[in-house]
Amino acid sequence: MMYSYHFREWLSFFYFYCIFGWCFESAYVSLKNRHLTNRGFLKGPWLPLYGSGAILVLWLTLPFQGTPALVYVVGALGATVLEYVTGETMVRWFRVRYWDYSGQRFQYKGHICLSSSIAWGFLSLLMVYAVHKPVEQFIFRMHEEVVSVLTFGITVCIVYDFSNAFRKAMDLRAMLIQAEQICAELEQRAAEKRRVLEAAAVFAKAAVEERIEEKRERAEQSREELLKKVEGEIGRLQEKQEQLKERMVRHAGILLARNPGFGLMGNVPDLEELRERIHRVQGRTGGRK
Repeated sequence: MMYSYHFREWLSFFYFYCIFGWCFESAYVSLKNRHLTNRGFLKGPWLPLYGSGAILVLWLTLPFQGTPALVYVVGALGATVLEYVTGETMVRWFRVRYWDYSGQRFQYKGHICLSSSIAWGFLSLLMVYAVHKPVEQFIFRMHEEVVSVLTFGITVCIVYDFSNAFRKAMDLRAMLIQAEQICAELEQRAAEKRRVLEAAAVFAKAAVEERIEEKRERAEQSREELLKKVEGEIGRLQEKQEQLKERMVRHAGILLARNPGFGLMGNVPDLEELRERIHRVQGRTGGRK
């Protein structure tokens, strides 16, 4: 039966589960946080991960619907693979993590864990044997033209929403890369400052031993000039770093409000301090972004 679905029908199922997933997630997180929370990567009322997961599970498990054990295993494996691929893609493309299972036992890279995979198996059983039939009947009872208009309108909205979200995510990624570059440059300037001080100490010692006051004064003057230049560059980089942090807090704060498990990735030494600052801002605003 499933292989006789038209593309429009598959798209309708996808959008239905995207919207259903958003309703479920947003309601759960809103009740947990005690304030309205718009979940997900996008602004609109849809979570593509739920739609993709539902379609994948249906595609993989419906041929085995006569054997619940196979539905469970295939559904759990398929959803786990999708969860891992999505998590890894987010980290590699955007340098952010939208969920993190690192604190769970039997997890891998924080993207997947055993308890989540077990839950996916049970959800696959629920979808195949209880949920999808009413959804299918609901879609089929609608007039074809109505379904076509709705799917077209939702497609336009999702494409527009995704393009904006993608741009903002890439902006945040660019900020993280810039922050890493600033940190690397600060380390270079700090090392340069240490070399200047060490060299000045050697010259001063040599001047004292040779009793050449003029040489010692020139070394001292040169040291002061170099230190002033290096410290000026360090101050400029630190100011630039602080401005960048403020921009990152504003951008990342919106994502954190929607995704409690959201985290930044990167090799920035003060990344933990940045995370804490984002959480403090969220705490003051009650998560309303």
